[in-house]
Amino acid sequence: MIPPSRPIVLLTDFGLDDWYVGAMKSEIMKRVFDARIIDLCHGIPPHDVAAGAFVLKAALGSLPEASVLCCVVDPGVGSARRAICGKIGDWYFAGPDNGLATALLEHAGAFDLHEITSPKFQAENPGATFHGRDLFAPAAAMLALGIPPRKAGPEITDPVRLDLDPEETPGGIRARVMLVDRFGNLITNLWREQYEQKLGDYPTISAGPFTIQGISKTFNDVEPGAPLAYWGSAGTLEIAVNQGSAADRVSRSLRLEATSKPPHGMEILIHTH
Repeated sequence: MIPPSRPIVLLTDFGLDDWYVGAMKSEIMKRVFDARIIDLCHGIPPHDVAAGAFVLKAALGSLPEASVLCCVVDPGVGSARRAICGKIGDWYFAGPDNGLATALLEHAGAFDLHEITSPKFQAENPGATFHGRDLFAPAAAMLALGIPPRKAGPEITDPVRLDLDPEETPGGIRARVMLVDRFGNLITNLWREQYEQKLGDYPTISAGPFTIQGISKTFNDVEPGAPLAYWGSAGTLEIAVNQGSAADRVSRSLRLEATSKPPHGMEILIHTH
C-alpha cells in the first residue's frame, strides 16, 4: 500500500488578489494529484522576511509533524541567495535561504538541507522571478512524495538565521511590532514563555501614542476605546484597543497617509521597574 503524501503548508507574501498562489498549487498538484495543502498565510507584508519567520514560529505548534513547509517571502529572488529544501527536525522545508526557516532551526537543532539544483526538483524552464512556482512548489511536492532531500542538490551546512528576539535594556525590554492583524492589533516579538517573569506584575508599556500600565487578560478588562496590552494567541505580547484599532490610532498619531498599519518594526518599550 502506497502511504499518503505529506501535507504541504504554504506561507507567502503573495496575497490572494493575483494568480501566484494558484500557480504554486498547480505545480504541486502536477506532481501530487491528491496533495493535502494548508494555506497558513498569504498576507505576510511584502518582502518582510522577519514577519514571515515570526508567523512560522507562532504557528509551529499547530502544524502537523512531517508536513512540508513551502515558504516564499523572497525579496532576493533571482539573486545569489540560495534556494533550499530538506528536513529540519520534525518538518520539511522548501524556500529561500534568507532566514525564513529560523524558527524551525531554533526549535529542531538537527537539519538536513540541500540547495535546489536538480532539474527534477524544479519546473520545466524555470524563470528568474517566480521561484515560488518554479523551484519551491516542485521541491515541496518532491519532499511530500518522500523523495530524499539529498537528491535536490549539494548539502547546505550554514543556513541563514535571523535574530527575532527583543532587546533587553537596563530597566526594561525593547520589543518590535512584527505584524498587524485585520483587527488592528499590534503583535510583538516579546514571547510570553521567555519574558513573562521578567516583566513582573505591573510593567509600563509604551507603544506609539499609548502608555499602558500592566497586562490585561481580556479585552473587557478595559473600557471600549481604551488601549490594553495582553498575551495573544501567538504567545507574544500584543497591543490593542478594545472594540477599536490600535493600528489606526498609531497611524493617526504619526500622521500617516490612509493606512491601517503602522510601520512594521515600530518599537514597543516595556519598563519593568
